[in-house]
Amino acid sequence: MALQSIPDFSDPRTISDPYDAFAYLRHHHPLYWSQHYNAWLMTRFDDVASAQGDTRRYSSNRMRALVNAQVPVHEQAALEPFIEKASRWMYSQDGKVHEAGRKVLGKAFTPRAIDALAGDIERIVDDLLAQLSPQPELMTELFDKIPALILAHIFGIAAQDALKIRRWTDAIIVFMVGSTDPAFGPREALHAMQQMYEQFSLLVDERRLSALAGNDLVSQVIAAGDKALMSKDDVLAQLAFVVVAATTTSADQLGIIMFYLLSNPEALAELKTHPGLIPNAIEEALRICPAGQLSHRVLTEDVTLHGQTMHKGDLVYLIRAAANRDPRHFSDPDRFDIHRQKRDHLAFGRGPHFCMGTLLFKLEAKVVFSRLLQRFPNVRLIRSQPPAWRTNSLQFRGLSHIHVALEPASGSITRCFSAAPWEKNGGYCRALRAGNLVVTSGTVAFDERGNPYAPGDVYRQTRRCLEIIEAALEQLGVDRTLVVATRMYTTDVAWWPQIAKAHQEFFSDCPPTTMLLGVNQLIAPDYLIEIEAQAWTGQ
Repeated sequence: MALQSIPDFSDPRTISDPYDAFAYLRHHHPLYWSQHYNAWLMTRFDDVASAQGDTRRYSSNRMRALVNAQVPVHEQAALEPFIEKASRWMYSQDGKVHEAGRKVLGKAFTPRAIDALAGDIERIVDDLLAQLSPQPELMTELFDKIPALILAHIFGIAAQDALKIRRWTDAIIVFMVGSTDPAFGPREALHAMQQMYEQFSLLVDERRLSALAGNDLVSQVIAAGDKALMSKDDVLAQLAFVVVAATTTSADQLGIIMFYLLSNPEALAELKTHPGLIPNAIEEALRICPAGQLSHRVLTEDVTLHGQTMHKGDLVYLIRAAANRDPRHFSDPDRFDIHRQKRDHLAFGRGPHFCMGTLLFKLEAKVVFSRLLQRFPNVRLIRSQPPAWRTNSLQFRGLSHIHVALEPASGSITRCFSAAPWEKNGGYCRALRAGNLVVTSGTVAFDERGNPYAPGDVYRQTRRCLEIIEAALEQLGVDRTLVVATRMYTTDVAWWPQIAKAHQEFFSDCPPTTMLLGVNQLIAPDYLIEIEAQAWTGQ
């Protein structure tokens, strides 16, 4: 229903579904001063696009203006450390300083670098899909985890550390967007910022001394920062910016895409039969409902627009979500149309601050929905638990929960992957389930990083091979008691007693058939044994 008056942005119902409010402002007040936000709200496509490209008048150096607009005067002084750190982030800078920041991060986000991540993202997604319950809440069980685990991979850190960093970024972001949630106030944001910087400072120091440094994003930023004569604080700022920009909004956007697919069954059915349309669906969801609904700018001079004068120092909200539904630019803008040809939406910004992570997110989303629909083509909403939108912020839109029912495809094939580096290079998976049959690839003893485990110790390597196989089987819903056969290859059959001991201990209560074969060599000299397994889940 179209609004007939100025929208009330203090009403949680407006925040939960702001599009009628945006439409009213776009039509009647395309430039509107909001007392609630102490900022101008800009809602038309041409205006927002122009302002995003005009860094001379619309500056990104707005952190102090944001804090001043959202925090009582008596609390602002305590936030100076927060302002100082956040003002170093690339998205808070303009001109040559901003260009230098983009150059430091640029190597990690080139098309070639992103394409190289495809196999790792597929493995992460497949692993998470294999762990889903039959009726999962997708935000917590899937979408919140994916960006954090991808972050762990590109940063070269443990998954639990990435999830911890994600919690800190949530506290920072929720405060920065002017949330009404008392659990995420100025003190909480400052504490989270300090913890995150302490963690990154240790990480940078460790990576400088590590022989493994070189391929991960942290090492790349350190090297580029050294070349550009950046201080350590500036290096930390680049890393902090990446995690703040790449986690919460990515998770929210994945949830939004899922919501629009499930809410448009005809489009969903078409994607199942024509998966090549999935990138189109992603673009359309980004247009119709971007997770990052707006960006901020602070004026460097007076600007007159639509008969109103904004003054130097004023804060301006460039509302991309409103611009993306401007009927002056998009036909039938409120309709979700996966065949829409005009895709020049503003979800990732425009101009010098165009989002560097665009290609990474699009790859991430393509893998998620390709794999999810392949594995669970009959996914559906649970009507008794309808999706709910958050009501704590106008800047970031996202679902608090989305409950679905998952039904595997009849006769479908399911695959899982591991840390072995050869899977991606050789084009194979660790294990595969086809109906009642489950088989594993030949498995050697590698550690969590894909390096040889316990070189020279055939007993420990045998145990490790069987543990890797068991982990793969569990991802496919099978345990070791269903293994009906193993086949083992060793470079010296004289090791049979140690191999047999490890095999007997592992399968003591459920011995399968087995075979031991002597071979000249395995994939590398440090590997002494390779094992295949086969399981059966039927009658």
